[in-house]
Amino acid sequence: MNITINNTGKAELFGLLFQHIRLFTEHVNVTFDKEKMFMQSMDSARVSVFELSLPATWFDSYEHTGAAPITLGIHSTMLFKILNTRDKSQDTQIIYNADDDKLLVHFSSKNASVFNKRFELPLMDLDCDLMSIPNTESAAEFSIDSAIFSNLINQLKIFGDTIEIECTEDKITLHSISIETGKMVVDINIDDLTEYSINEGEVMKLSFSLTMLHNICMYNKIAKEVEIHLTNDFPMKIKYLLGDDGVDASFTFYLAPKISDEE
Repeated sequence: MNITINNTGKAELFGLLFQHIRLFTEHVNVTFDKEKMFMQSMDSARVSVFELSLPATWFDSYEHTGAAPITLGIHSTMLFKILNTRDKSQDTQIIYNADDDKLLVHFSSKNASVFNKRFELPLMDLDCDLMSIPNTESAAEFSIDSAIFSNLINQLKIFGDTIEIECTEDKITLHSISIETGKMVVDINIDDLTEYSINEGEVMKLSFSLTMLHNICMYNKIAKEVEIHLTNDFPMKIKYLLGDDGVDASFTFYLAPKISDEE
């Protein structure tokens, strides 16, 4: 396997994808097949799942000559530390040979003042089965500027550890309540959203962990907008679109709802 990223923006984005994975898990399986690079894992508290999918066309070159997919167990923090050493002018090359137990990462540049770098990352065997997550129709969904949404979640987190999201045909309301620190309510006018849809006559009220949602929003720099999908009694789907020119690349999180004490 031999893949390269020459585009400066994509090379920076690729590093950002691994920056905060440690907030969910230290070790992750990354699978490469002929069509895409895919990563899926669950956090240690088992309340969220994330999936990264980068099609072969997202990379500048993507060579996968074997018949079977290649699954590599990687220490996510160490991979980020390696990717974080890349100079802005350097291309990224990732190599794996089937007869080796290491992932090779090379950074190179035509700039004579920037030195080439080569890394070897030891691999590990991780016993993690892929989960099959069905596609379901959302009862409500909206798109919002990812930096704005992240800032709101940061503020709400000051006032509690649970967020309540209420959706109607007219607006979206975010609540954070704490006996010790008070209450914060955010009213989002649907006219201020890029997209908003909800089933006719639907009124939704769901609660989620603000700590976990805060961790997910740490990825706000990887995409200008974030998609939020909500359905009663189902996990919230938070999706960052990473592709361009019709390329289907995404980083998606599924966050389980909190069960109300009244239930």
